[in-house]
Amino acid sequence: MTASPGTTRDLVTERISLDGIPLELVDTAGLRESLEEVEQLGIARSREALADAALVLVVLDSTQPLNDEEHRLLMAVHGRPALVAINKCDLKNPALPTEDLAGLPAEQTSALTGEGIAALRERILALATGGAASEPGMLTSLRHHQAITTALAALADAAQANANSIPHEMILLDLYRALWALDSLTGQTTSDDILNLIFSTFCIGK
Repeated sequence: MTASPGTTRDLVTERISLDGIPLELVDTAGLRESLEEVEQLGIARSREALADAALVLVVLDSTQPLNDEEHRLLMAVHGRPALVAINKCDLKNPALPTEDLAGLPAEQTSALTGEGIAALRERILALATGGAASEPGMLTSLRHHQAITTALAALADAAQANANSIPHEMILLDLYRALWALDSLTGQTTSDDILNLIFSTFCIGK
């Protein structure tokens, strides 16, 4: 990745937590048209990531007017959970017309000074949680309650085992039990994922 437009090829991902809500950020190449084969591959990856994203954050430069590619991007995400971050708001005489953003909500920000970052964070959190981030959690299903209770008990067992210097591969069994309980609600991880993690991390005899 460089500062020059069109030179980003690969997706850059980072996992963060906002008020306990896990998010995976994916930074992509731009979507401008290009005849260069390598750049086209980067753009194709960007389009795939855009299609899969649960939330789209469009970052625009306040010192530059919208170009055709940015217009098309804004129209493409219209109607989806999306937010525009207008960067460089610390600079004077912005060239970006804030009223021409396809009706998407926008936040003025400055990566240099940090201005607007807290507000942007709150908007992202609200979109990611459907506006429920500030509301206390409530379990209305017996199955959900049982799954959470099992997960908490397994985590407590893992913490106690760690305090007693139990071998890590045994602690992983407690962690697996907790994850299995949560996955009964989310379906995010399979047994194979856990086994692969155990065997790739520890040397376990047959």
